Amino acid sequence: MAETSWTHLHAPGTAELVSVLPIRLHSLATERLQESEGFADEAFPCLEDHSSDSTDNYLFGELAFPVFDPATTSVGTLSIRMVVDFDRMVTVLRLPQDLPSGITAPNLTDLPLQAAGMDTGACMWLLLDRVADEIQKLVLEAETRAEDVEYPLNHDKEPPADCRKQLAQLRNQFLQLGTIIRPTLSVVEEIVADELDLTNEGQELFTRDTEIRLISVRNTLTHSLNQVTYWTENLRTMQDSLSDYLNREQAKSGNRLAAIASIMLLPTFVVGLYGMNIDAGYFPEFGWLNGYLLAWIMIVVITTIQVVVFRRMGWLSRR
Repeated sequence: MAETSWTHLHAPGTAELVSVLPIRLHSLATERLQESEGFADEAFPCLEDHSSDSTDNYLFGELAFPVFDPATTSVGTLSIRMVVDFDRMVTVLRLPQDLPSGITAPNLTDLPLQAAGMDTGACMWLLLDRVADEIQKLVLEAETRAEDVEYPLNHDKEPPADCRKQLAQLRNQFLQLGTIIRPTLSVVEEIVADELDLTNEGQELFTRDTEIRLISVRNTLTHSLNQVTYWTENLRTMQDSLSDYLNREQAKSGNRLAAIASIMLLPTFVVGLYGMNIDAGYFPEFGWLNGYLLAWIMIVVITTIQVVVFRRMGWLSRR
């Protein structure tokens, strides 16, 4: 077999593409390799067998490289398109013109160097492994943020002020990661199961050694998918916990208002009673030496008793 050649191109022109691609390439593949998309256009991982005869034997597809946009706290994708045959592997990355400033373009220049001396099937493994690692990295970062929000909800502590917003953002991140993982995992599973391959004179593009290496990639993607599924479900529970917490806080606020109103009611009654404009003969206390002091004692005692009772009930404090 000829020496393996992995060529990674960044926004190549037509002439540059033609110089490295197979002679006979389907027009659809050519169009996709030259096509530019916006950042909002999500890449869909896929790998297709375009073989039709002995002179037209190659795989074409694209992978979705996940990126995190800190400005919108969302996960996006950058499309890596590829053409693979027994002699070459060509990957093309075209960055969208509207790429957010906070996103760093993936640097894949080290992969062709690592692939020196490898066959093109092994080159595909290196690329899929890099994508799987990046997916797992974003899943772990989202998981860490989710755990930070989950802790106060599970330990009856005050959650962040923007907790509802954070839950919505996290749910969106996990759902976006899930849409990347599932088709990527499907590509890997097809290769491992020998459902997607090229043959040339009895030789397979993806050797058994490469398939075994891709099993590790499949396990990484499967683990990431399980984490995404778990947190997608767990976020619903966290949303319910937040609603319960807010309902409890609302009830506590109502209790505080009721306690304060009750504390003020009886002293106000005493003040109003003795402030009525009626004959002093109806109030023998007015003739007592310490009648004024008695009114103050009544107000203080009534207020103190109510404060003690409501504090024990938890209406005047956080419990």
